[in-house]
Amino acid sequence: MITGFPSPAQGYEQKGIDFNNILIKHPSATVVMKIESSNYTGMGIFNGDILIIDRAKRITPNSLVVYESEGHFALSRVYKIKKSLEDTIVTGAVTHVIHTVKEI
Repeated sequence: MITGFPSPAQGYEQKGIDFNNILIKHPSATVVMKIESSNYTGMGIFNGDILIIDRAKRITPNSLVVYESEGHFALSRVYKIKKSLEDTIVTGAVTHVIHTVKEI
């Protein structure tokens, strides 16, 4: 025997948040990188933060990108990358930064 009445909120339940759907637009062209440097705090990116990098995103002069130069990865706006370096390879555009809040 079933008694009672249905909840007035029935049918209005929210779906769970799908972070892949929110953060990743091109799954086959997306890579994730963890920052292990304190050089980017001026950009609001801290040691231990996680970058989501989209290699299929159109890059503009103001894009924040990860690039490889002289065997090392670095992070910069496109217009700030030294143009004299012939071996600079842009890996992709940073689309999101995941920052963990540290306890004080």
